[in-house]
Amino acid sequence: MYIPSKVLSGVCATGLLAALVACGGGGGDAASITPALTLSKPDSYVLKWSDEFTTNGAPGSAWSYDLGSPLLGGTVWGNNERQFYTSDSTNVSVNNGLLTIQPVQRIPSGAPTGLGLLATSARIKTDTPAYYNALNSTPYGFYEVNAKIPCVAGAWPAIWMMGKNGDWPARGEIDIMEWFGAHFTGQPNQVQSAVHTTYNHWGSAAGLLFAKRDVANMCSEFHRFQLHWTANEILIGVDDVPTFSYKRPSNASTDKWPFDQPAYLLLNVAVGGNLGGDVSLSSLPAMKLQVDYIKVWQTP
Repeated sequence: MYIPSKVLSGVCATGLLAALVACGGGGGDAASITPALTLSKPDSYVLKWSDEFTTNGAPGSAWSYDLGSPLLGGTVWGNNERQFYTSDSTNVSVNNGLLTIQPVQRIPSGAPTGLGLLATSARIKTDTPAYYNALNSTPYGFYEVNAKIPCVAGAWPAIWMMGKNGDWPARGEIDIMEWFGAHFTGQPNQVQSAVHTTYNHWGSAAGLLFAKRDVANMCSEFHRFQLHWTANEILIGVDDVPTFSYKRPSNASTDKWPFDQPAYLLLNVAVGGNLGGDVSLSSLPAMKLQVDYIKVWQTP
């Protein structure tokens, strides 16, 4: 089933101590212990797409929206979430060089009842011709999102990617940054990164591949959330320091490596649910995700 948000399995939890550690059940070659890549952008790469949010108002033509509160697997967005996504300016807007996604306490007319919805929010994505046309025919490249993350109980902000075609998890998912209000409030500087494939995803026998670490001033400052993606490895980190690496397994089919097709970026703030946790309505104004810029470099 296509579940565009994520549920933490608890299969494994690792961090970055003296060296990078990733975990999973890929038969020994599915997860990388030492990344071959770095989070230094190669000199040969050129800027292919960027949004520095210089025009006030709605996000530009490279962006589209996921809307509403559909039931997937019997719950809102598959994770018991409590927000209704909109494209309204109260939930997503550009002002003074920043993109802001802001949950707000309200239920729009026409929203379904009986689901425990508490707020509206936004989930925006670059699943548009303007975005794809700017890039090479592959997703490989160096991605950087400069953002300030809301570390608030009840919030589940995420910066992530999905393959352009297919159903989840076969299309592949890359979680560049997730912060879980249900789990991280005691140690708010944590950040988590992961990949989902047919073989490795929440609910699969092999388990979810993910890693997490602490980032200094995670909740109070802007940070550069980065992804270096090649035909053989996915490396994710913050401010040039790796968090998670996934190397292409030898002789891998698409069940373990679906990461060759074009993919789009997503930004959202979910409210409540399995990973947002219990929500205090008074905390909604603090659940503000702000993005300064997004840049994608690729080979010429």
